[in-house]
Amino acid sequence: MSAFRDLRHYIDQLTGTLGEDEVLRIDGADRDLDIGGITELMAEKEGPALMFDNIPGFPPGYRVFTNFMGTAARTAVALGLPPDTPKLDIVRAWKDLSRRIEPVPPVEVTTGPVLENVLTGDDVDLRVFPAPRWHEADGGRYIGTACMVIARDPDTGWVNIGTYRACVQGPDRLSLWMLGNRHARAIAEKYWARGRSCPIAVVVGQDPILSTAAAIAAPSGMSEYDLAGGLRGKGVEVLYPAGGEIPVPAHAEIVIEGEMPPVEEESVLEGPFGEWTGYYTHSGRETVVRVKRILHRDDPIILGAPPMLPTVPAGDQAVPLYSASVTWDHLEASGVQNIKGVWAYARQLLMVVSIEQTGAGDAVHALLAAAGRKRTGGMERYFVVVDEDIDVTDINHVLWAMFTRVDPSESIQVLRAPTTAIDPRLSPERREAGDLSMGIVLIDATKPFAWKDRYPAANRFDDAAREELRRRWEGVLAL
Repeated sequence: MSAFRDLRHYIDQLTGTLGEDEVLRIDGADRDLDIGGITELMAEKEGPALMFDNIPGFPPGYRVFTNFMGTAARTAVALGLPPDTPKLDIVRAWKDLSRRIEPVPPVEVTTGPVLENVLTGDDVDLRVFPAPRWHEADGGRYIGTACMVIARDPDTGWVNIGTYRACVQGPDRLSLWMLGNRHARAIAEKYWARGRSCPIAVVVGQDPILSTAAAIAAPSGMSEYDLAGGLRGKGVEVLYPAGGEIPVPAHAEIVIEGEMPPVEEESVLEGPFGEWTGYYTHSGRETVVRVKRILHRDDPIILGAPPMLPTVPAGDQAVPLYSASVTWDHLEASGVQNIKGVWAYARQLLMVVSIEQTGAGDAVHALLAAAGRKRTGGMERYFVVVDEDIDVTDINHVLWAMFTRVDPSESIQVLRAPTTAIDPRLSPERREAGDLSMGIVLIDATKPFAWKDRYPAANRFDDAAREELRRRWEGVLAL
């Protein structure tokens, strides 16, 4: 695993490994719709990472970086793998690493680039940064889409890091939307119960390993700093700004420090915001951060990962590291054998598992195990099991199996499971009643085991023949 110093080191590695064209530099894009629209269009075609500069109304060097892990090659570089690593091997490498990871605590330092600029008092103004309006109907400009929100438990000192959307609400006000079952919310409620505001730090711009660790959530009591250190094989350098209670990455681009009072004391209308489901599903009174201090590097970079339609390989989701690897681990722990691959589509709305059947019931066992994984806010809605000859990273292959190996009267089951508050299919009545449940579909798209050896053969060149063709025509045809 790579131990990138910071976001800039990662960007340099992208261009050094994949070529200068891997990061497209765009001057003059407006932060209202231009940046978000261009990011979306380029993500749809799995184009290069994007560095926006010379944004109208802002000094040169105040930049926005998007699509940072929007291809398998960029994801591989982020994880320290060869850029041509096959997609399923990237998931397998992440799964194996996550299983044997040894947490490495952060390393405290006294200074770092994030202290190059320190804004306090009347100088505090979030509007100095070109936070974009990512979607046409967004209710504000969101500086935090791939951010790290850091809180410290007042009882244990546990430092928790999560990713929550953060909207600029004024020069010294930032809104955060935290679902009720998230660790940071539980920590904040401890402070609120004692009549205190919760100290908070929001980091905007960090290396991809820190971003990934913040998004996947470590177990309660383990800091995501320790998780990131284990993934990197090296402790994250952190510092405590003068008088600060929360350790922040010394090499971050921007750090926003403040306190979060109870919603009853102060709140702000948050949203709407285009979510990863592809819909606007939430808007309401939410928590605010009273900003006390802003730290930032010279020429700061906002790291952006705006949610898009789940069919788009958005900036940090070209390879579904977390959903696929965690499900794979859970399947193995549940005794499912001969797993050949796990993949997720539309973020995690469709989970696909490939197995080699060795007995009747193997497919059903895999389906029930996959659907039975405990989720915290997920929306896995469709579970499909296919045979080992299906490439789970190719949706057309998966659909071919579903269309030709499924008998709808025998191969499909519907169950009930929890969902999340951003589920667009929740009726207003069910949402109001707090009934966050949905149906899930289990689809057995394998050849029937009793006669799978007599299933009609596929008219497709096998993998060995394909490799031979690629070898023979290398340099002549892009096969």
